[in-house]
Amino acid sequence: MRVLAAAGVVLAFAAAAIASSLYRGSGAAFLFFNACFCLLVGLAFPKPRLYVYTFAAAFLVLGFWLKVVFHAIAAPGFVEPVGDFSHTPAEWDRALQVAACAALGLSAARLGHLAWAARLPDQVYPEPPPWFVRWRKPVWLLTIVLVIAINAANLRFAFYQIGVRPKLPLPLHGHVLAGWLVNVGFALWVAALAWWDHRHGRPLGRGLLAAAGEAFLSAISAFSRMNFLVHTVPYVLALAERRAELLPAIKRRSLYMLAAAFLALFVLGVLAVFWLRVYHYYGYAADAPGNEPLAGHVERTIWKQAPLLLVHRWVGLEGVLAVGASERSARRLAEAIFESPALGEKSVFQRTAKPAYLSENPAQFTFLANAGPVAVLWFSGSLAVVLLGMAAIGAVAFATEEAARRWTGNPFLVAVSGATLANVVSQTTFFYLTLIFLLQLWLALLFVGALQRLKLGNA
Repeated sequence: MRVLAAAGVVLAFAAAAIASSLYRGSGAAFLFFNACFCLLVGLAFPKPRLYVYTFAAAFLVLGFWLKVVFHAIAAPGFVEPVGDFSHTPAEWDRALQVAACAALGLSAARLGHLAWAARLPDQVYPEPPPWFVRWRKPVWLLTIVLVIAINAANLRFAFYQIGVRPKLPLPLHGHVLAGWLVNVGFALWVAALAWWDHRHGRPLGRGLLAAAGEAFLSAISAFSRMNFLVHTVPYVLALAERRAELLPAIKRRSLYMLAAAFLALFVLGVLAVFWLRVYHYYGYAADAPGNEPLAGHVERTIWKQAPLLLVHRWVGLEGVLAVGASERSARRLAEAIFESPALGEKSVFQRTAKPAYLSENPAQFTFLANAGPVAVLWFSGSLAVVLLGMAAIGAVAFATEEAARRWTGNPFLVAVSGATLANVVSQTTFFYLTLIFLLQLWLALLFVGALQRLKLGNA
């Protein structure tokens, strides 16, 4: 692991050095940009560590640093829309300054957390609740049935699918709950059960395999390749963080089998999502005249899009470039923060980014460009607003994780919730939706913590 980390660091410095010689703008701006992102990455390692910070920093690095270096070296053009951005050196320098301030803002929040968390008492990890110990098998069985059933229903009715509008609104907004369970709710619940199982002395590998199965079903059901990674990679970090306790609970052969299962499910999930997206987005029908064979279209899509996922899938740089080439003011910032998601393609960021792939059938599909929080804050035109705004976002996210840690004492649950929160924040286009997700996450964590303290089953 250390060898791989060292190799990654060497590769990153080599890529930055090459990009520096090819970058068209100011060398000082490029150096400052790299220094800020080095600080951002470095602050992920001191203890006490934060899962939400680790993932948020990773998303910023992928969304900004990796893209800047890649574009400086290869100049491949953009997949995501960039509005009126005209590729001038001044525009690139301005975008790098914005990204650097965003990294500094999140780093400042992390430094504040390190200073504050050093005063906290040691974490107490409670035993599993008595009701779970007593009814463990029925709880797991009911969970598995519900995960399969609701994900299957989601495939049919699209309670939560990328780009697809819900097809079956349920009474009392039941479709919203079903979509939330597919997106994150089941992942949080399985994380809670897997940890309780471990604390009860059950084989840890079974809980991890259940988490991989839930992630696989969620990814397919939601048409989201990212869901699998967000639901499973947190376990890898949790295992690494507590390896002295957790790794001995998994036999070496079981660990290899788990790694192989995770990799196989990820590959199968990616292929299935490609197939489902092509089938649903393009309205394939067996008797449709002139349609390219489905298998051929899927294969062509995979060969075209798969190489782009590593660099172009992440949210960040394009939004900042688009906003940087548009009008920026306090009024525009207020408009971007408070506008309704119902505006869709008429929202301020969509008008700014000018995406070319808006849906031809808005009654069924919604394809919008993601801004990211940095781009939304940059509508202000102030680097100070970007820095302070990212610091404030980081402070709320870090406080959420610390509260979850103290309330639940469940590292698996804390890791998964931190990853999902960082993922949602990194893709923020409408702050209203991010706030709703945060409130839902708080309620879920309160619910699990309350169940942790429920004494039912003691008798």
